[in-house]
Amino acid sequence: MTIHGLIFWCFEGFLIFTYGAERWRAIMREVDTEHDSFEPLFRYEVSLANAIIAEAARQLNKPPDTFLEDFGTFLVTDQRVERVRRLLRFGGVDYPDFLHSLEDLRGRAQLAVPDLDLPVIELDEFSTEEFLVTCRDVAPGVGFILLGILRALADDYGALAYLEHLGREGTTEKISVRLLKMRHGVGRTFHLAAPGAT
Repeated sequence: MTIHGLIFWCFEGFLIFTYGAERWRAIMREVDTEHDSFEPLFRYEVSLANAIIAEAARQLNKPPDTFLEDFGTFLVTDQRVERVRRLLRFGGVDYPDFLHSLEDLRGRAQLAVPDLDLPVIELDEFSTEEFLVTCRDVAPGVGFILLGILRALADDYGALAYLEHLGREGTTEKISVRLLKMRHGVGRTFHLAAPGAT
């Protein structure tokens, strides 16, 4: 099983921007790979991703799950990867709209990067406040990346939500979402057109 290099490249950026280039080099030395950087157009083995995550968590003294959730948060909140936030925010005008758009996320992403194989995501809505997000056929820990994304997007929309990773069964990970308040705070400004676009 392989992972698109664009994801590796974003993860590399997360580590460098958050913990510094020297920490990144130290992690890669311990992993003992021929790579010191990743090419967004290539593909890499899942085992390499697992090794980097494990070593980064060890060096930074963080549980891998927390570390992966931080990466998900980074993808939404850091302006250097603003395109990821735009892809996600394009799905809805409020947080419930965004949740419903998750099932289409894989297809939207593939319009931009045809061979980007994001997880299959399903949404069950039990009420206007209770949702279940299911990620199918994913490598261990992907659900925690999505958890970080979902938490950050709640803040981005100005919503107050309680989210919980419900564990892993086989190759499936599930997240419960309870919307406590639709308008809890002022969300971040968002425009459909990118800055400078005509």
